[in-house]
Amino acid sequence: MKITMLHYHLRPGGITTVIRNAQKALAGRATLRRGRDSRTYATERVLPVEVLADFGYHDDPRTFHRLVRAYLRQLPRTGILHTHNIGLGKNPALSSAVRQLADTGVRILNQVHDFPEDNRPAQLRALRQHRDWQALCYYDLPNVRWATLTSHDADRLAARGIPKEKITVLPNPIDTAFFKRPCRVDARPVIAAYAAEHGYRFDPRKKIILAPVKVMVRKNNAEAVELIKHLPGYQLIISLDASSPRDQAYSAKLKRLVRRAKLPVIIGCGAAFADPLPLFHAAHAILTTSTQEGFGYTFLEGWLAGKLVVGRDLPEVTKDFHAAGVHLDHLYRVPDPVALRRLLARPDTALIAHNRRVVQRQYSLAAYARRLRAIYAQF
Repeated sequence: MKITMLHYHLRPGGITTVIRNAQKALAGRATLRRGRDSRTYATERVLPVEVLADFGYHDDPRTFHRLVRAYLRQLPRTGILHTHNIGLGKNPALSSAVRQLADTGVRILNQVHDFPEDNRPAQLRALRQHRDWQALCYYDLPNVRWATLTSHDADRLAARGIPKEKITVLPNPIDTAFFKRPCRVDARPVIAAYAAEHGYRFDPRKKIILAPVKVMVRKNNAEAVELIKHLPGYQLIISLDASSPRDQAYSAKLKRLVRRAKLPVIIGCGAAFADPLPLFHAAHAILTTSTQEGFGYTFLEGWLAGKLVVGRDLPEVTKDFHAAGVHLDHLYRVPDPVALRRLLARPDTALIAHNRRVVQRQYSLAAYARRLRAIYAQF
């Protein structure tokens, strides 16, 4: 069975990480299962995965039909096409090409990470330039299956007309071995150099609170900056700066505030590292203040590195984590700096150890491979 994964690009970001982890998961590199004869081993058959991701963002209706024809020549006609966020509105021509391919009977798994109707005005406008735009994003065909990151999103997709029996909740994979491994890189000198170059204040004696996210309006980074004002002895690192025009404007305001008030906040230094592991290991705790998440990596990764995860609770996301056994009752609905200081002063080692075990068991690459293979087997 040939699998082709489809996305707009492979630039650094959450979905790119998902695709790369999916490739690892399906490559059969997990530990081999010992067969009945102790001298032989068995493993699941490796699934070849091709990635198509050179499409970019295009929303000009004048080029729509030309691009649809070009994309149809590139898309595969055999195996399973596994798309990621293709209905988001960043390239309506690609959405249309996938829909037309579905009409020919090609087997397609559409994985929805985000909805264009969710505070994404530019993407929604791009889709609404096309008549019956919802048919490009949501459709029911015998050869098409759907996946969402959470049960909440599965309910929302069903409300858009997709039969519930064709929707599977597929939590994002986490490379648990990567986050559990020791780190020999001292992040503090790198952070200090970045801070000096970009006009931030960094004190190597203060403990680090890490927000391992990109600056975005929906990530609610301003709340994290406000909280750090009430946490003496701590400093905040927001790992990546904004990329979209709307978020860049939000980031510019945030950076002006940080510099004018001389707050212990550094934005964007994650770009100075080859991978996020040094920042996770340098952190005292991981902070999430997002008001909207499709899945919410920040609720899970920190436990693997042995760190306390604190911040805002999002019940529509965390209810799935609770059901899986992750304990998150300490997260807040309304910010409470006093309670947060108490949590940070004495991290609950038993809680960290418990959640580390659950995340390893429920969200590893091996667990993801089992779930994904089960979906593919439905075709």
